[in-house]
Amino acid sequence: MCGAVPAMVRSVSLYSTCSSGNVTVIGRSIKAMGRDGHNAPYQKLTTQSEDFSRKLYIFAEKSQRYICFNKRWKLVGLPKKQKGPMCQFYEIYNGSYLRYRSVIDSSRYLGFNKFGKPMKNPRGRQECFNFIKYNPHADINHHNSLVNADMGGMDPRDPYFGPKKPSPVMRATKNSLLQVDSTREIIHTTHRYRHSNRWKMHQDEKISAPRRRHESRLFVEASKY
Repeated sequence: MCGAVPAMVRSVSLYSTCSSGNVTVIGRSIKAMGRDGHNAPYQKLTTQSEDFSRKLYIFAEKSQRYICFNKRWKLVGLPKKQKGPMCQFYEIYNGSYLRYRSVIDSSRYLGFNKFGKPMKNPRGRQECFNFIKYNPHADINHHNSLVNADMGGMDPRDPYFGPKKPSPVMRATKNSLLQVDSTREIIHTTHRYRHSNRWKMHQDEKISAPRRRHESRLFVEASKY
C-alpha cells in the first residue's frame, strides 16, 4: 500500500536482573524464570512498533500474546484483538540496563521480584525493573566451537590459576641465599668502615705532627734565653 509505514520487528529475550530469569509468557500468566527445554519457546519475544515512534509492543510468539497492564496494573498476556495503549511501553536506558515504562502512566514499569513474580509496587526495589536484552538464538557453545575451528581446531587453553606456592626445599634455598647476601653486606660495610677509620687516623697524624714540631722549636728557642 502506498504511503504505508512498515512495522519494526525484532526477536529478543528479556533477562530480569532481580530474579535472574527470563520473561516467560504462558497464556495469560507472565513470570520471570530460568531457561530450560520446556519454557525456552515461551521466552522468545518480539518488540514491535507500528510506526517510527518510540512506542513498543512486547509480543510472545509461542503464546501469541502481548504483555499488557490491566486496569489494576497487573501484568497479563492478552491476544491481538485485545491489545491497546495499556500494552505499549517506552524502552529507556537505566545505566547499562533497559527499562520498559508504560505509555499511559510514567510511574509504571515492567518488573519482576526475586521470585520471578510481577512487581506490584512501582516504588519497590528499583533493580527489579532492570532488564538485559539479548538474542534468543545465541548459543555460546556453538560460538566457541566456531572460534576454535577458525584457529585450526585448537582446544581452549586451560585456565590460569596463578603461581603455585613454593615447596619447602625452594623456601629453604631462598632463605639461605638471603642469609648469604645479608652476610656479604655486613662484611662489605665493616670493611668500608675500617678504611674510613684508617683514613681519619692518617689525617689526624698529619695535623698533629706539625704541632709537635712547632712546639719543640719554641722550646729550643726559649732555652737560649
